[in-house]
Amino acid sequence: MPLSLRYALTTPGRAVIALEADDLRVAMQATDETDALGDLARAIATLLEGTERASVVLEDAPGVHEWTFERREMIVHLRIHSWADRSSGTADMVLSQERSVAIACPLTVLARELVLVLDVLWVGHGPDGWARLSPRHPYPKSERRRLRQLLAVSARRAVESR
Repeated sequence: MPLSLRYALTTPGRAVIALEADDLRVAMQATDETDALGDLARAIATLLEGTERASVVLEDAPGVHEWTFERREMIVHLRIHSWADRSSGTADMVLSQERSVAIACPLTVLARELVLVLDVLWVGHGPDGWARLSPRHPYPKSERRRLRQLLAVSARRAVESR
């Protein structure tokens, strides 16, 4: 299954995140109320380390997007629930639910896409550009390194198991 993940810093404190898989296309915005890219990288890393579930909440004031990952073997099932008008700190999101999407793909494919996003952002913006467009959250360089290491270990294990 072809999968594409995109992350673009649009203005200081805002980003657009897009996900495409087969005939599914979903895009959303995130504010710097949460560390969207760092949180996604940490969630994927914990899944590569063996955790079965992870979730990330991306603020899009006044809305919110919750990404829930469930790993079954090396396939990750991702559900994205978006609410249009939830304010931070409010627990009752069900009444304003706007949309939900779900995909399943190999975990390593999703992790490689995220590493590619991290690489493109770093090359495209550099430390100064990143600091200007994401002033509240530093570039997730340790998470990028961790993902690369986990992908290398996963690839080595796959070769050795053959």
